[in-house]
Amino acid sequence: MKLPNGYGSVYKLSGNRRRPWVARKTVGWTSNGKQDYYTIGYFKNHPEALAALVAYNKNPIGERGDITLGGLYDEWSKSRYPKLGKKTVESYRIAWNHLSKLKDERFKDLKKSHLQKIIDDMENDDLGYSSVHKVKVVAGLLYKHAMADDIVDKNYAQLLELPERETTEKEIFTDSEVRSIENLAKTDKWAKSILILIYTGMRIGELLKHTKFTVDMKNMLLMGGNKTEAGKKKIIPVHSKILGCIKYWYNQDGSYLISRNGKRINVNYYRKYLYYPTLEKAGTRKLTPHSTRHTFASLMNKAGVDKTYQQKLIGHADYNTTANIYTHPEIEELRKAIEMI
Repeated sequence: MKLPNGYGSVYKLSGNRRRPWVARKTVGWTSNGKQDYYTIGYFKNHPEALAALVAYNKNPIGERGDITLGGLYDEWSKSRYPKLGKKTVESYRIAWNHLSKLKDERFKDLKKSHLQKIIDDMENDDLGYSSVHKVKVVAGLLYKHAMADDIVDKNYAQLLELPERETTEKEIFTDSEVRSIENLAKTDKWAKSILILIYTGMRIGELLKHTKFTVDMKNMLLMGGNKTEAGKKKIIPVHSKILGCIKYWYNQDGSYLISRNGKRINVNYYRKYLYYPTLEKAGTRKLTPHSTRHTFASLMNKAGVDKTYQQKLIGHADYNTTANIYTHPEIEELRKAIEMI
């Protein structure tokens, strides 16, 4: 089918290419009298290229169509951030750290699947609803900015699927339930891992990221975590009640502290196939993994642990001391604090 004059063209490149079909249109003339082309994109087949050419003729966007996600973010943030509060800007920048994995991609080429992978990866790293939701918010704001300039005409951020929101009620394991898990841990390795969560306050993602190199067996310390800067820089003395659990896992095969057949465990797999079945085996309620973290905080609070030490151990709030400058007295104070529970 012959296209009308001035409509543009679709043609196939030679060689073995993943996207061999090109859609382009003449947008002007050079000083030498030659046609100046705008390449709309590269496509897998002729129908895709032709559809892109048709869409372009309905809504031409010129060079703005080549803007990357990173370029769009820079443009948007420069205009928006001066008008926002400090905390809002900080939360948006944290969300951008996740989205920036796609910063070099042309914005108009992004689909829901690209953004959904970022959301799914965050969930696999055990990041909470609030963090994931903020990424969706920032993505939506970027789409709104792009749509105002006719760069895109569809907001894929609206289609993103988020993990379930945590209940506002912070459920914790009772003392008797903790004892049930402790009893099961004498013979069950996965109960040992749950007990480590309860007596360290770590998220699943933090625990599963720990390698043998982040465990100081001589001084019985767990070093580092994830999510917040405070979390990444924290040191957790190993409570005497889980010394045996740590030693058991440390002596298993593999480079990770907690592993399955010597290999790293996916957060979702651990939650679904190891954590919940073990709670059922222990005869406790099937509380969420985050409840182990709430239980740890509750145990510290009931034991009268100083709030400053609670923040350091749980990895919350504005705690800026880095792990490599912890002093011996500070570590011993943390050890005393954790042994209070």
